[in-house]
Amino acid sequence: MVMLALAVGCATVGDEEQSLDVTEEDAAADAELEMLAMDAKADSALSYLAVARMVKAAGIPCDGGERIALSTAIAFAESSFRPWITNTEGNTHGTDRGLFQINSYWHPEVSATCALSASCNTRAAMRISKQATKWTEWWTFNNRKHIPYMTSARGAQASVCEE
Repeated sequence: MVMLALAVGCATVGDEEQSLDVTEEDAAADAELEMLAMDAKADSALSYLAVARMVKAAGIPCDGGERIALSTAIAFAESSFRPWITNTEGNTHGTDRGLFQINSYWHPEVSATCALSASCNTRAAMRISKQATKWTEWWTFNNRKHIPYMTSARGAQASVCEE
């Protein structure tokens, strides 16, 4: 069964990071995602469309080039759209967590519960990536592991931006 955490998140006010509760919108989005995943099959991953919607909801505009598609492809390369996974393999420090595999050592402002909430993890990734314009902190981006997923991600961006 897919388990999505919904407790404490993170946000940015100006350049200052501060902790806060996961918003009602995060909780609703995560609950909807959990229901969709459970309808499909146990331990199912999210879809390109679901992730593209979360990226857009996190503030990435449709007129921003391929930022929604790029973000979506990176999420697939990082976690195969499984927001509950963690990884320590190859890490000198910390644990990579959630949809965008945000590292606990390099980003302690992203709580464990935020990291494992698909919606909050997406918002944190958009903040860390400077609104999806700077992905150099992500190994999959630097090593072009997201490229095979760009065609599907572009399709999801097109669908989301038509809604």
